[in-house]
Amino acid sequence: MEQVFIKALPVLRTLIEAGHQAYFVGGAVRDSYMKRTIGDVDIATDAAPDQVQRLFQRTVDVGKEHGTIIVLWEDETYEVTTFRTESEYEDYRRPSDVQFITSLEEDLKRRDLTINAMAMTADGKVLDYFGGKKDIDQKLIRTVGKPVDRFQEDALRMLRAVRFMSQLGFTLSPDTEEAITKEKTLLSHVSVERKTVEFEKLLQGRASRQALQTLIHTGLYEELPGFYHQRENLLAASEFPFYSLTSREELWAVLLIDLEIDLKDAPLFLKAWKLPGKVMKEAIHIAHTFGQSLDAMSMYKAGEKSIVAAAKISQLRQNKRLDDEKLKDIQNTYQSLPIKSLKDLDFTGKDLLALRNRPAGKWVSEELQQIEQAVVTGKLSNQKKHIEEWLKTCAQH
Repeated sequence: MEQVFIKALPVLRTLIEAGHQAYFVGGAVRDSYMKRTIGDVDIATDAAPDQVQRLFQRTVDVGKEHGTIIVLWEDETYEVTTFRTESEYEDYRRPSDVQFITSLEEDLKRRDLTINAMAMTADGKVLDYFGGKKDIDQKLIRTVGKPVDRFQEDALRMLRAVRFMSQLGFTLSPDTEEAITKEKTLLSHVSVERKTVEFEKLLQGRASRQALQTLIHTGLYEELPGFYHQRENLLAASEFPFYSLTSREELWAVLLIDLEIDLKDAPLFLKAWKLPGKVMKEAIHIAHTFGQSLDAMSMYKAGEKSIVAAAKISQLRQNKRLDDEKLKDIQNTYQSLPIKSLKDLDFTGKDLLALRNRPAGKWVSEELQQIEQAVVTGKLSNQKKHIEEWLKTCAQH
């Protein structure tokens, strides 16, 4: 048993010693079986939420009505959820009612995919009622029960299935793919925020190429913001190794470039995905920087972060891999610029007003820009005395 489970065993044993059932469930069990890095460890139990809260000193109620309590144990947090069944779903998103039950198998039956519906006992035995291990061995994404039923319960499961393809390098089972093709329009009922989370994870998977092509093949891409008429461009974008990028801004910059989004329309496209303003602004800046020359003034205006990001995208588009030495050279070239912003200039607007002895006006920013350009391009050293002399010379011509 891996260390992350051993660390969580006291939580499991506290529940068991109080007379309850308790198991590790979900993604952690899947990743343990696959020998992958394990993320969050989740626990399922037949103890009611109130009972869980009474058994542990430190808890957080994050969804008591749905059976979920966060248990804080030492320096870790564990999501402890009561076994439950769910009634009819509202708007293909959430159950109208939750019933707490005592059967682990019935609880696992409501989960999305077989690979996520396994459990592990306190002694490390894997309980697999729906063939999750076999599907992992066959590298198959398959729903628990009928895929149409699962997707009508929660339409986001269609996008999650394709996201797991990307992350695990698996393929969809034929009936799962067929159901996605048939039920794709249900995704319109899901909030954009939930789609965005899944889509970004999909892009970052090692098998994003196959996943994006499956989005296209099933038609699911048409239910994603701004993609409706982008079939061919999205197909071209699928060739990009998104997993080599390190930030959200870079991911979205690639999409702006590969989908040939006019930068005037970029804010509208990115807003449709409900992205934070900072991410939108940086993604557009990177896309704008992409393909520009690397002269001193261009680098100065772009800034180090966008210059390096644009260079990374360019390298990955051409060679499918990064050239760390070239990226380091670009960084060093940027760092060697005499100034990185107007704040670094050894001359201020006040200095200019005093020197010219003129009322403030638009001319101040215009002259400062001239000084800035002369310093950046190496025509003028960034010293107040030299700048004053240069300005006096300029005034004489």
